[in-house]
Amino acid sequence: MTSQADLTKALGVADWQLSDDSYTPELHMLKETLLSLGNGYIGSRGSFDEALPAGVNHCEGTYLNGVYSSEPITYGESAYGFARNNHKMLQVANGKVLQLTVDGETVTIGGAVNHKRQLDLQTGVLQRRWQWQSSQGKVLQLHSRRFVSQANPHLLAIELSISALNFSGDIQLDSLLDAGYPGFQKKDDPRVGVMSIADSLSLLQQHCDSTQALMLHQAHGSGSIVTAAMGHQLPANARWLANKCTAQCISQQFQLSLTEGEPLTLHKLVVYCHAAADTASELLQQQASSLLQHACSQSFASQLAAHQQYWSDFWQQADVKIGGDTALQQGIRFNLFSLAQAAGRNGKSNIGAKGLSGPGYDGHYFWDTEIYVVPVLSLTQPDTARQLLTHRYSQLDAARQRARQMSHQRGALYPWRTIGGEECSAYFPAGTAQYHINAAIAYAIRSYYLASADSHFIREMGAEMLLETSRLWLELGFFNPRHANRFEIHQVTGPDEYTALVNNNFYTNAMVQLQLEFSLQIFAEYPELKTKFALSDSELASWQRAAANMYLPYDSELAVQAQDDSFLSKKPWDFATTPGDKFPLLLHFHPLVIYRHQVLKQADTVLANVLLDNRISPAQKARDLAYYEPLTTHDSSLSGCIHSIAFAETGNTGQAQRFFGDSARMDLDNHHGNTEVGVHIACMAGSWLSLVMGFAGLRVRSDGLYFQPRLPQAIPELDFRLCYQGRVLQVSLTKQQACYQLHSGAPLTLHHANQPLQLSVGAPVQCSIVALNEDL
Repeated sequence: MTSQADLTKALGVADWQLSDDSYTPELHMLKETLLSLGNGYIGSRGSFDEALPAGVNHCEGTYLNGVYSSEPITYGESAYGFARNNHKMLQVANGKVLQLTVDGETVTIGGAVNHKRQLDLQTGVLQRRWQWQSSQGKVLQLHSRRFVSQANPHLLAIELSISALNFSGDIQLDSLLDAGYPGFQKKDDPRVGVMSIADSLSLLQQHCDSTQALMLHQAHGSGSIVTAAMGHQLPANARWLANKCTAQCISQQFQLSLTEGEPLTLHKLVVYCHAAADTASELLQQQASSLLQHACSQSFASQLAAHQQYWSDFWQQADVKIGGDTALQQGIRFNLFSLAQAAGRNGKSNIGAKGLSGPGYDGHYFWDTEIYVVPVLSLTQPDTARQLLTHRYSQLDAARQRARQMSHQRGALYPWRTIGGEECSAYFPAGTAQYHINAAIAYAIRSYYLASADSHFIREMGAEMLLETSRLWLELGFFNPRHANRFEIHQVTGPDEYTALVNNNFYTNAMVQLQLEFSLQIFAEYPELKTKFALSDSELASWQRAAANMYLPYDSELAVQAQDDSFLSKKPWDFATTPGDKFPLLLHFHPLVIYRHQVLKQADTVLANVLLDNRISPAQKARDLAYYEPLTTHDSSLSGCIHSIAFAETGNTGQAQRFFGDSARMDLDNHHGNTEVGVHIACMAGSWLSLVMGFAGLRVRSDGLYFQPRLPQAIPELDFRLCYQGRVLQVSLTKQQACYQLHSGAPLTLHHANQPLQLSVGAPVQCSIVALNEDL
């Protein structure tokens, strides 16, 4: 039996590989997630090519990002303005299936003599090597390679090599497009969601001949049609036998002739595409057939090479090197790899909370994108960051409509959770009430603009989003005449979802203040946009007045910034008598029980302090951290990385290292016990922020880059690159020294420990690092 401790170490530890050296049924679902492949459009879980033995828990899934089904939300008691429909990331036909049969006996993992898989993070290729023995003693050696192409967004490709080790003869291959695989759900866990291909798709057409097969489906409720098509590159001695078609599955059967000791290699190519429902199905079918024919006309090697070139370029820019700890090195590379696989790159899709690795949260997009992911991509893959913001812009009209539904006469309110732009949160106290999603989008625009200086984006998209989301705040908030006309925002929920529907959440108010000031800056910097949007001076003056009079609650007795008007008056949660198996609290206590207490799910005021940079004094940040962290359960995976940055910033690098370690290997070690249904994308981005904002002390300000390095004992060396306003900068840190080198772009002035440094291409500059208190 596998021990509970073993369940957190599903895969081997190495710098660049995830190695699966044994088949462990108890860990199969977890490995399906960790060995997932994706390219921002297609996501495919790391399941086997063939069927599993009966009784093994698994969660098959092939997903398309930005494509969804929609279903009505059922309420026991409804009310005006409640979200009406739920979107679900679309599961589509699984084209990975390659089922072998020897003398009528099905080849499965149950007959494996040995079994190894390896996901290479440098190349994005999942390899599998194993031997299978029949009940009659016949042995097959099997080797496969699988990738979801980074060069062709529509393509999944598989190479299968088969050798008969002790016999010669014929075997059968069944190659499937399976649109009937079972769904997955976990009762009483709202994080998992319920996803089923049977509830999402209706078959419109299917086509099958001896060379290719195709299925065309209608997505329920969303106005999309999707196509999956498969073709093969087979050895010369392969013989087509038959096609078997049902409404759920197409199977193409082939006979393969094996000669003892001589490997036989075949390739399977699967393409996916979609279109609006008003597109003629024949046109989409023609597109899929054309894509498939093109893929089949190219060699597997050439398509693999194009795919690998993407990863080579990606790692050239995005790789982070950590000295002294292989597990942490593997963790940060896996996290960056997962971000790259999951982020939409076409301006029509975003990045889900679970990426494209599983059904968790129904594939919804949250504020995770803007607060955690966009700041990372802005400094590593700015083109992708721009595409994620472009997607938000594409849904601005839907956000305007949502604002009207919520009785706001002007402005736009982005949905808390969505895919297609419609609010999908069925629990408004911890969903719709999180109005800070608007400020998150403004923060992401600000982060991208500071990192890129992309004026075209501001003119074409960014300014309009800032305008509409800023208008919303003047609709929601008010100048309170009983308190010197300070600007207040009532009945919202901050990032801490264990405290709901409060007045003057510090995080929300502070981030709104930052947004309004940035919006004023943008319209001053681009005055022509005032005319474009008919933006009056009086409206700008109202933003200025709201920002200047923003109420930021503070408790003078405790000398801390109050999370909201009521939090500090609540009864503290009794952590001492709460058993460990009662966490996360949301799965074991009614929301009202939680809401009555001083207890946090995740960083709230502490998050504001991190994002607000030098607007908050170091001493104030330290007091707030000392007060709020002991009250925080970290039940959200978004929390640890923020606390890592906060502890590093206030000098406690030992504690910062502990939180970073938890974030860096959140999924590889399954720290939250739910990676089986997908990785934690925001946490993955946060682990990069922990290193770069925390230990390197990077802050991107309007006047440039500022570094305050502070490495912990456990990380003796740190090396990474940044994209900054058309430049590529390399930062190399040790305990004693920082080295900054400009690889490309115009000369740059940056600040190290508040001292300006002049950089030119090819001339590295070294600086000493002042030791901080790291042993607290």
